[in-house]
Amino acid sequence: MKERKKWVDVARGLSIILVVMGHAGNDVINHYLGWFRMPLFFLVSGLLFKEVPAAAYRSWAWQRIKHFMIPYFAYGICIACLVAVRLMDPMSIPQDLLLLLYGGTVLGGWYGVFWFITCLLLVHLLMGFLSRYPLRTQAAAVAVCYAAAHVVSMTAMASWDIPWNADVALMAIAFFFLGYAGKSVLPVLLARRQAFVPALVVWAAAAALNAAGLWNFRIDMKMKVYTLPIVDLIVPIACVLVVLQLCYWAASWRPTDALAFLGTVTITIMYLHVPVNILLTYGIGLDYGTLVFTAVGVLVPLAIAWLMSRSKLLTAIFLGRQGFGRKRAQPPAASQPTTAA
Repeated sequence: MKERKKWVDVARGLSIILVVMGHAGNDVINHYLGWFRMPLFFLVSGLLFKEVPAAAYRSWAWQRIKHFMIPYFAYGICIACLVAVRLMDPMSIPQDLLLLLYGGTVLGGWYGVFWFITCLLLVHLLMGFLSRYPLRTQAAAVAVCYAAAHVVSMTAMASWDIPWNADVALMAIAFFFLGYAGKSVLPVLLARRQAFVPALVVWAAAAALNAAGLWNFRIDMKMKVYTLPIVDLIVPIACVLVVLQLCYWAASWRPTDALAFLGTVTITIMYLHVPVNILLTYGIGLDYGTLVFTAVGVLVPLAIAWLMSRSKLLTAIFLGRQGFGRKRAQPPAASQPTTAA
């Protein structure tokens, strides 16, 4: 992907909003968002992934680990301190830090989204290693991972607390690989609108069957709930294609600049939307629904990120090398399909 187009950032911005919305406590919304919320995030991340030369893998992997884990522990330590104040128990801090080291499904509540970071890191490391091989070999390895993920999900292993949710990375890499391998094909597909109607039909049919109580399709990547190997790929991908098509069209509208900007500053929102809402609902006693939860979960962390961006040290620790937003490429002209994303 030679340059990063606006529609990619629009998709990232929308995906982080959907992540926040899914944690608002509305079971119906969370059920349907669960079909594609995390697959969308992993697939778009794959779109942005670049091949790693074999000779550079070790140094690249070390940089990836630092890129992911410095903010992971920085936010984790801050949240652990907040939890200790809330509980009035300073000894909860070392306990929480040990849980952060282990990661995965042992983390919940204040740390409910931390599993995603370590899972994404493992996907990066695995895909970075596989990228040296021909695409066919990569696809075969990913297919084995996908099959293994379903074996885990459909056996007693689903209840195991694997460090860093490494077993979920077996599932996540399938969506990541589709984005990585399709980075030159997907923009053409979106420009020609070829997949929109078929994908929308699949999504609508699945939703109708679920709403009528004829089928209870569910995906929960963190908790390893995916037991239909074929459908677990078809339905999420159909949903993702519809969402990406809408983002591609919307990218030509100036009002979506804000959404695209949001797509460049997702890290703080990902880490802080749950703690911020916990503090407001339980700490102060506010009572509000899904829309306010989502707005608070996006805007308050965004404001915190902006404040941290005033400091080079805080930017390096909490925001990473990207900092607070960045300049984006212009959206593709509506009349000329593009092959780069």
